[in-house]
Amino acid sequence: MKICIIGMNLTSLILAKAMINNGFIVDVIASPQKKRNLSTRTIGVSKSNIDFINNHIINIKPKQFHNIKKIRILSEKKREIINFYNKGENLFSLIEVDKFFKIIFESLKFNKLFKLKKFNNQNFKIDTLKDQYNLIINCEKNNFISKKYFSKKIQKSYNSTAYTSLLYHKTIKNNEAKQYFTNLGPLAFLPISPKITSVVLSAYKNKKLNPDRFKNFVNNFKDNLNVVKFSELQLTELNFSTPRNYYHDNILLFGDGLHQIHPLAGQGFNMTLRDLKIFLNIINNKIENGLEVNTFCLKEFEKLTKSKNFIFSEGINIIQDIFRLKNIFGENKVNNIIEKFGKNKILKSFFIKTADEGIFVF
Repeated sequence: MKICIIGMNLTSLILAKAMINNGFIVDVIASPQKKRNLSTRTIGVSKSNIDFINNHIINIKPKQFHNIKKIRILSEKKREIINFYNKGENLFSLIEVDKFFKIIFESLKFNKLFKLKKFNNQNFKIDTLKDQYNLIINCEKNNFISKKYFSKKIQKSYNSTAYTSLLYHKTIKNNEAKQYFTNLGPLAFLPISPKITSVVLSAYKNKKLNPDRFKNFVNNFKDNLNVVKFSELQLTELNFSTPRNYYHDNILLFGDGLHQIHPLAGQGFNMTLRDLKIFLNIINNKIENGLEVNTFCLKEFEKLTKSKNFIFSEGINIIQDIFRLKNIFGENKVNNIIEKFGKNKILKSFFIKTADEGIFVF
């Protein structure tokens, strides 16, 4: 069986690797004019998803991910509002997007079941692809396929811009992630090695920053980090988006196209991996029962994931909205309410489990 995956990004390569591991022939089709620029982005992967990657995608060496054992949520005045700590166990692991991309691509490029193709938008005919492949999976959010077949979406702007940089600093233990809720917006420190920490500021739209102002602001919160230098600053507009339909004929939308969410909880890529678990289960069940892998698989995938993804995304939106309420009700009042929730061990355990495995365990 042949699968066509549209897009040359981390999601498309992980999906390609998973399909090839299950015996599919996979063509990844990428636009030649889209060159991958070096990125300062990092992704957090939950403990259960690390196990899924190692068991079903590719065996990652432990040193290639950096483990986080504690998460602290703090106010602008550095008052701890809530923390998450699970008896010394890893809460999640971090890796640079470019590094992970390279690991997956190196495992694919010499595989006989894998081909990387390029196309020209002007000469590209989707009808031809529909006939050539059992399934077409689109992993790009704004290409011509998304615009033609998946234009109906639930969307909203977060009125925020993500400012991302890597901090290079002197060696420390560095296994604690921090999120400060500041007047400019949420500021996250995400360790990716003893010497490197990713920093992400999701600044509200009315707070414009140039590189110097960004560095000065971050330095106010760096605490024990003896920073040597900042990497290049990268900017991304933040929006919420989810399509009303997940598939059209034998075309499936996947990855960022299915759920663009606020980065403050670091759950976007974890949602994609949970979707992939479900998608693989559907396909494997069809194959084991001698059934064809076709549009019915996409229909079942939408049925099993759509409502769950929407509820999970809205949960992230609510968290983001709560911290913006301090401008209305005052910072201390909002922080005090959150602190009370943080003292409830059952609630904290629920949040840790949900962040790790999603709303339901499939």
